[in-house]
Amino acid sequence: MNGELNLETFKYFLECYFNVSANYDELDRLINEFNSSENQKYRQQLRFELEQILQLDNWNVVQKFVKSYGMRNMNEEKLKWLILRILNNLK
Repeated sequence: MNGELNLETFKYFLECYFNVSANYDELDRLINEFNSSENQKYRQQLRFELEQILQLDNWNVVQKFVKSYGMRNMNEEKLKWLILRILNNLK
């Protein structure tokens, strides 16, 4: 996936905000924290990367990426929920 797409900002979000120590019920707060702490450039880049993921529609690759950098084993439904939740709350 990294060969096809640059997902550095999504990787950063997984490692620094929605890391393994965060609960799913904290996601909205973490997205708000990302919105408050990161500049517009990074918020736009994260939106772009997440939209690319949705267009790619290769959830096996996305699962491996999230498992690798977010330490979470998520099924396709949960991954779509995560991506859309972040997208819908990004400013």
